[in-house]
Amino acid sequence: MARIAPKDVSEILQTELDVADLSAFIEDAHIVVNRRCKPFTENESALADVETYLAAHLATAKEPRVSSTSGAVTQVKLDTDADRYWNQAMLLDPTGRLNTPHRGYSVYTA
Repeated sequence: MARIAPKDVSEILQTELDVADLSAFIEDAHIVVNRRCKPFTENESALADVETYLAAHLATAKEPRVSSTSGAVTQVKLDTDADRYWNQAMLLDPTGRLNTPHRGYSVYTA
């Protein structure tokens, strides 16, 4: 069972995603945190923080945002803004294992 709820992700990520979508990303984040970080710490509060930012990172893939626009010809560039949440998750990881690929497993960031 995940350590966080959709409202926790919504507090850090301005999103239009519904609870079901956020819950799916939270479950994915929970699995990653349990596999990568849980065996190396008992600090559930820190793991919840990592899980929150990792879920936000994953959720940004479904909801790209306008990152820039330009002049006379309308040109819009979409970006996921995922790096911000991934970097925060790594900073909050008390084990340092989130960003250390192990057994061929890694999380891709754009």
